[in-house]
Amino acid sequence: MKHIGILATTAEGAALTYRQICALSMARLGGHRHPEVSLHAFSFSEYAGSWEQRKQRWPQLVLRSAAKLQGCGADFLICPANTTHEVYAEVAPQLPIPWLHIAEPVKRAAQRQGLQRLLLLGTQATMQGRVYEPRLAGSGIELLKPDAQEIDQVHRFIMEELVAGVVTQAARSYFRALADKYHREQGAQAVVLGCTELPLVLDAEAGVPLLDSTALLAQAAVEYALGEG
Repeated sequence: MKHIGILATTAEGAALTYRQICALSMARLGGHRHPEVSLHAFSFSEYAGSWEQRKQRWPQLVLRSAAKLQGCGADFLICPANTTHEVYAEVAPQLPIPWLHIAEPVKRAAQRQGLQRLLLLGTQATMQGRVYEPRLAGSGIELLKPDAQEIDQVHRFIMEELVAGVVTQAARSYFRALADKYHREQGAQAVVLGCTELPLVLDAEAGVPLLDSTALLAQAAVEYALGEG
């Protein structure tokens, strides 16, 4: 089995992904077996504190984390943080080991399920940026995005609560209402949880189909580690 390297930014996203990797592996392999996993994380303040300069500062953080993970023996990388993939196109060609893009397993899951109209939720940068669009180009999948006011509120909940593992009823209610609105009024067939902390507030009880980037990335990592990806 290949050695998985988790390039972490937030604690919650990394922890959710690690737990899911172990659970998926043990369900498939039996016993307590799972691939070797290494995780590296700089202080989240390194990322959050350079938010406005992320396109200049984050590439070096990712490269340094990747070097540490390779030094631990990792054969490939995953990053359970959607927004960090803004620098993927610049950084991936410089890496000595593969970096699995988080949008790819989301796209494959949508295609398997015949979904063509998706609501994207995530940080402001993910919803307004270029993390998903290039990967979905030519797939026939349309991305819906919240309006400007909703984007600001979603971003605040993520950065002020979810990345710290804080889950309030206000956040749960807001995200469920938002998902339901776009499902009913805009024809969204599913919601892309384009932030790895969003499973904390949107789950199967939301009443709307979900494409959980955290779970799908964990599944892709296990498949790749087992030589299936």
